[in-house]
Formats: sequence, C-alpha cells, structure tokens
Amino acid sequence: MLVPSLVLFAFGLCIGSFLNVLIYRLPKSQSIVSPGSRCPTCGTPIHGYDNIPLISYALLAGTCRHCRAPISVRYPLVEGLTGALFALSYAQVNPARFYSSYTGVLVLIHHLTFVSFLIPILFIDLDHQIIPNELSYPLLAGGVVFGLLLRAPFPVLLGAGMGAGLFLLIVGLSWLFLRQMGMGMGDVKLAAAMGAFLGWKLALLAFFVSFLLGAVIAAVLLALKLRGRRDRIPFGPFLVAAGLISLFLGNRLIQFYLGLFW
Repeated sequence: MLVPSLVLFAFGLCIGSFLNVLIYRLPKSQSIVSPGSRCPTCGTPIHGYDNIPLISYALLAGTCRHCRAPISVRYPLVEGLTGALFALSYAQVNPARFYSSYTGVLVLIHHLTFVSFLIPILFIDLDHQIIPNELSYPLLAGGVVFGLLLRAPFPVLLGAGMGAGLFLLIVGLSWLFLRQMGMGMGDVKLAAAMGAFLGWKLALLAFFVSFLLGAVIAAVLLALKLRGRRDRIPFGPFLVAAGLISLFLGNRLIQFYLGLFW
C-alpha cells in the first residue's frame, strides 16, 4: 500500500495547489484558468519551478522570490492537507476490493472528489463567510451520480433530502422565534450535498458531530472573549470537519455506539 499511497499523496499536493487558486479567486469572481499564478503583493508571474507544492515554499522560506513579501502559510497547509487526505482515502479502500472490481475504484474516486470540494469550502467560508454555489451544486450533483453508479440511489436521495430539510427547518425556526437567520442558505445547500455524498446514516452522524463541534468551539470563543454573543460564526467549517470525520471514521463510530447497547 505504500507506493500507491505516496503516489496519491503527490497527486493530492498538485490538486491542493489548484484548490488554492479556487480559494483565492472564486470569492472574487475571477477566472480560475487565466491569468497564471502571480504574487498577490507585486503581481509578478510565478514560474513553474517556484510553484512546486510544498517544496517551493520551503526553498523560498515562505517569501516571494522577487519582492520578498511573505506568502501565507495557508498555501502549503492546503496542499499538505489535500495530499494527506488523498493518501488516507486510499487506505480507507480495501486494496483487494480496489484491484478486483471497478467498485473499489469508484469508491476511491468518490472519496477524492468529496475531499477536493470540502477543502476549498472550508477556507472560503472561514475567510468570507460564504459557500459558493460553484462548489455546492456540483458537489450535490456528484453525490447523486456516485449513488447511481454505486447502485445506492435511495440512501443518497434520502441523505440529500434529510440534510436540506433539517437545515431549512433550523432556518425557519430561527426566523420564527429569533427574527434572524440561524443558518445561511449556503449551509443548507452544503448539508444537502453532504447528505448525497455520505448517504443518510453517515450524513446524520456528520450533522450531529457538526452541531457538537459548533457548540464546543462557540463556547470556547465566548469564554475567551474572542467572539461576542451577536458575532456571526461560519458554520461551514464545522460541517466540513464533521463530514471528513464521518467519511473516514463514521462506520467505526456507528458500530462503537451500537455496541454500547447491543
């Protein structure tokens, strides 16, 4: 498993480099195709040898070769996180199943696709408190397609409906009793897309974990006075974190929970 994992890690680094482009340009409605990568400070085009994931950042000590302006540590963080999750996705798939049938290949592609959408959603929502439709709609469509290909359309459609319904209910109740949006519509769309990709069981776990994470982090921020009671905290990052936990550990967590009672 080592060689395929390393190959997928390297592939993930390259995908992570592209995801950095999405994270920077999508909220600004800029083209993700052209122009090529440039230093955000001096505007100088970045040559290919200065755009090697992780390595270039280390060799340049995190600065632009031309103006020496610091480059955000987020760039190698996104690349490394994507590479690590790609490698973990391969470990999640049974190698014997992977090589014996197309189902294993589809499951692996399913994991890689899910990861590739969730990472830019995480960082865009952290920065701008928005979840672009350009990410949530294709994620939802992809979940439905994978469900059809893996012959599991019912759990997929149920998961999507459950995610959209649950979060729309929260929006409605918040407006009814508090006269404010308890969730953004971007969260509703993301929950529906996650439900489609994970199926209803893992989606239900992901939603529970996201609420738990949100409550704990919000309590810590309030206790440390880093946020006030009226300050808005984006919920997308909690959904993303919970979605990844559910993807990689969900079945084990469900079995552990059920084992406590049966």
